[in-house]
Amino acid sequence: MGGSGKTTMAQYIYNSHKQNFESNSFLEEIGKYYKQPCGPIGLQKQLLRDVLGERKIMISVASEGTRKIENALQMKRALIVLDDIDDPDELNTLLGTNLFPTECKIIITTRLLDIQAWFRSISLRCWVHKLKLLNDSESLELLSWHAFGSKTPMEGFKELAIQLSKYCGGNPLALKVLGSSLYVSDEDPWRRNNMTEIWTSMTNALISLKGDLHSKIQGVLQKSFDSLPLASHKELFLHIACFFVGEDE
Repeated sequence: MGGSGKTTMAQYIYNSHKQNFESNSFLEEIGKYYKQPCGPIGLQKQLLRDVLGERKIMISVASEGTRKIENALQMKRALIVLDDIDDPDELNTLLGTNLFPTECKIIITTRLLDIQAWFRSISLRCWVHKLKLLNDSESLELLSWHAFGSKTPMEGFKELAIQLSKYCGGNPLALKVLGSSLYVSDEDPWRRNNMTEIWTSMTNALISLKGDLHSKIQGVLQKSFDSLPLASHKELFLHIACFFVGEDE
């Protein structure tokens, strides 16, 4: 599920261990970039730049890039994260189909569960870890941090906070977005004086939504956007969300 913390966990592992390798590479949102016109070759170039430490990488076709990557992985002890893979072709383009050396460690994040078969041709040591969502206690604590700035709910809001945290199904992204949308600063006296009504309204609006957990998470994100107080805030949010789409930096 999106927002469950796959990329966050991979980033934590990567940052904790990259100093133990000759070279390292973290490629984010591969599924999105791969579908762009020059996406496969662009991803190959970035991976080779990271692994080899060379700025200029020449690749004419994707098959050439795959061969260069296979050769590079034979020479380097590398830690590589391939984030958000959603198709075996993406994996084959970036890693090839040859057995890669034991010195390399490769972490892949994906929303697909049946991925062990992808690795049979290139690794006998594939290990699949299905990420667990947060339990009720962890969910309440995360929501509280973003809504109240503390690990426990503000007095008088515990029951509402418990309802909302359970509604998010343990999804960290939904909890953070929902908690942040309900946060009220001391510099906003109107919202501060109407916090109970705001929380009750959000709770009723979300509980009225039907569907599976994925639909509910989408509902949390939509309601949080709808709760922005001014039209200019909504417009600014969309500008920020879309500004870097398709950009390298």
